[in-house]
Amino acid sequence: MKRLVVDSNVLIKWFIPEDYSEYAIKLRNDHLMGRIEVVAPKYALLEFCNALRKYVIRGIMNEEDALRALSLLFEASITLIDIDKELLINALKYSLMNHVAVYDAYYIILARNLNAEVYTADEKLLSKLSNIESRLKHIKEYRS
Repeated sequence: MKRLVVDSNVLIKWFIPEDYSEYAIKLRNDHLMGRIEVVAPKYALLEFCNALRKYVIRGIMNEEDALRALSLLFEASITLIDIDKELLINALKYSLMNHVAVYDAYYIILARNLNAEVYTADEKLLSKLSNIESRLKHIKEYRS
């Protein structure tokens, strides 16, 4: 089965209608149908919850909906990968070389380690790395 690394801004689109949510939902549905395996580092859960918090503060969703979204994310059974020392070292090196956050670099290094693509909707990251990182894909590029 094909494994795909997704970042937290793709995961949040599974529950909050935003630009490109339709592609994220297609990816989610393919995962739920067993066509692909969605993988993320465990810290993606923290990023996901932080995004939920922002939506509650902005009045876009209420606390009950935020908690339900988190529960549904767990039910989706994405593969959550522990932080690995060697991957973290490589992510730090990558982040320093490419001037990106370590969080973002870790998704890419994890994808390299799994021989997978990584999907994001982070336009700034994509523009910064588009010429050097073929694994990094915009969620709008997702196809079954």
